[in-house]
Amino acid sequence: MAESTLATTITELRDAVAEYLGLTNYTGCSSTEEDKVDKIIKKGLRQFYFPPPIGQEPPYQWSFLKPVCQLTTIAPYSTGTIAVVITGTTVTLTTGVWPSWTATHGTLVVNNAEYEIASRTSDSQIELSADWTEATETAETFVLEHDANYDLPDDFGGIEGNITFVNDANSKAPIRLVGEGEIRRLRASEPSTSATDPEFAAIRPKEQTTTTTGQRFEIIFWPAPDEAFTLEYKKVILPSALVTTTVTHPYGGAIHAETLEASCLAMAEMQDDDKRATGVQMKYFISRLTASIQADKKQLGIEYLGYNGDNSDAYASTRFDRQNNQCHPIYKGITY
Repeated sequence: MAESTLATTITELRDAVAEYLGLTNYTGCSSTEEDKVDKIIKKGLRQFYFPPPIGQEPPYQWSFLKPVCQLTTIAPYSTGTIAVVITGTTVTLTTGVWPSWTATHGTLVVNNAEYEIASRTSDSQIELSADWTEATETAETFVLEHDANYDLPDDFGGIEGNITFVNDANSKAPIRLVGEGEIRRLRASEPSTSATDPEFAAIRPKEQTTTTTGQRFEIIFWPAPDEAFTLEYKKVILPSALVTTTVTHPYGGAIHAETLEASCLAMAEMQDDDKRATGVQMKYFISRLTASIQADKKQLGIEYLGYNGDNSDAYASTRFDRQNNQCHPIYKGITY
């Protein structure tokens, strides 16, 4: 699909900021001037993507930063048989390949005994965290269970609404987002369930183990999915900076191109003249921001379908409340 010729690009934004600063154009800038222009554009992008409040209204959230994305769960793996040397930690798999997630998300279950996995050394071998405790080293059937924790995309900034099943012939209720502590409670108190599909999910930050990348997030489910379900959710995007070789076009498209450029020039005005929020460019940006917000609301607005207050036949209510009203606050014996 061809890009609108009215959309802006990193090249156009660079030239616009450079010209405002009296540098003619970006290609004629020194390395120091290029760095200054690029820093201003980053500030302009942040101001546009995460705009300031206008009047008494809270900061606006753009609909174009909330696409619907998919996530596919992982079913338990049980192909082939395994062989283990007694008192050893090496587990050899026959007629299969250990999945790539074996060591990071897997637990080996044999005859109801669970084994933590230290590493995946090859397609056919893994190392256990402790010695094998079975009394035999003959071929064994097994199940490799996934822990139901899934890494979210690098640009993940949140989920809006519930998570739904794709191509669901059985009309499953949406997966409800709850607090991370609630999932841990459910896993500790009710590790097994007859349900075959997840009912609850939570978002939690991952520990930042390196200084070279920012913090990431993961989504955790209960009960653990026992099938490869395809799920959909509305993701809040954390946009990246523009790069000439990989990310040339900002989010928003042609409809918001003028507003984005105005944001960059407003930041250039503040950087160069220290006029803060009183400058001409900042005032123009606020007027353009108001227009863009109205356009965004109209573009993906919700039509009013009338009052619908009777949810007595809603399947979700029985599913979400069936675990003794779990996930609802209880105060002095009263469930709210």
